[in-house]
Amino acid sequence: MKYKARLIQILFWSVISAAFIGPGTLATASAAGASYGVQLVWALIFSTLACIVLQEMAARITIVSGKHITQILAGRKIMAVIGVSVIIGCAAYEAGNILGALSGLKQLIPMADLLGVIILGILCLLILALGNVQQVTKSLGTMVAVMGVLVCLVALQLDFSHWEIQEIMPSIPSDSEWIVIGLIGTTIVPYNLFLGSGISNGHDLKGMRFGLVISVLFGGIISIAILLVGTEMSGTVSFVKLTEVVGNHLGAWAGAAMAIGLLVAGFTSSVTAPLAAGLIAKDIFKHQKAYSYGWLSVLAVGLIFGVLNIKPIPIIILAQGLNGTVLPLVAVFLVIQANNATLLKGQVNPWWLNVMAFIIIDLVMIIGLSNILGALGKISDFTLENNLNKLLILQLLSLPVLVYTIFKVNKVRTIR
Repeated sequence: MKYKARLIQILFWSVISAAFIGPGTLATASAAGASYGVQLVWALIFSTLACIVLQEMAARITIVSGKHITQILAGRKIMAVIGVSVIIGCAAYEAGNILGALSGLKQLIPMADLLGVIILGILCLLILALGNVQQVTKSLGTMVAVMGVLVCLVALQLDFSHWEIQEIMPSIPSDSEWIVIGLIGTTIVPYNLFLGSGISNGHDLKGMRFGLVISVLFGGIISIAILLVGTEMSGTVSFVKLTEVVGNHLGAWAGAAMAIGLLVAGFTSSVTAPLAAGLIAKDIFKHQKAYSYGWLSVLAVGLIFGVLNIKPIPIIILAQGLNGTVLPLVAVFLVIQANNATLLKGQVNPWWLNVMAFIIIDLVMIIGLSNILGALGKISDFTLENNLNKLLILQLLSLPVLVYTIFKVNKVRTIR
């Protein structure tokens, strides 16, 4: 019974990995592998650990306080804006999710785009309308586990002998800042933090931590496997090309496996994005109908994009990068509230977790600011040739946010 309970916990919390292992991860991670080899594996390792840290905080806040994190945001206009922005982000993700799932479906069974979108739309609609949150999360956890095994099997067929150890040491190659922050953004998804909070009520801390850590680690391994498969590609990245290249190198079974993986990844994320939007909308607008309106609206946006058949890869990578730039704001809020002694009493962050959280915020800020400086350099004469000077400037720019976070954490750790 003990092992059965643990398996149920893993499957339940696999909804988090099911949400971030979607077309966004397939597009961004495979593009990173195709363009930079294994040089950006470190970014996925970092973002997987950061995902565990931030998701645990979001779930713990709700389990201990009994409040969804959107309820803690109530009355704060800037935070209400964040909540609405996350719902809009869900809609943007849903567009890529439907397009990715459609691509996988068409590679397996040739069909008209409209028919594929209708099939996917009906399946998503049935799951969201008829299933409760517990049933949805368990079914999605099972599906992402199957897809993960397929992708990892493909990655294990690759030739690792020509890779050098120095290639996997942390570095940011020239012009890779947007991809790096995209890899972080596709793993630490802001709407996942709201989703994790929304489904955690009624769970115990020990079970949540066990299920969450195992499921997110598994998701991180899948992301790295996708990047490794991407190293076998060259030229312009596309879902069809990814499947074809893998099939050409490793056999027809591997190409079919990738098509199935793309379909499953897109479908699971096509359910979790509307689910998260519905949960957030319900807490923001304080009405049960807002849940239905929220997920229906997000699903409709995705289906419209599917019918229009817009090329998904550039849109998805852009969305992941933008998501990564918004992430520090959400992370700062979470870290402060996870130290709120009035809210959490004896369950505030231990010192070592705060150290990890501060490092996460600082690194994400630096990478995001580096991307902004790179954009400024392309439209002006502003350049920083010296990497050390660039790092010092970026650290100085991110320091006020870090100092503010530390100050607020120290302030709220005392019960008033």
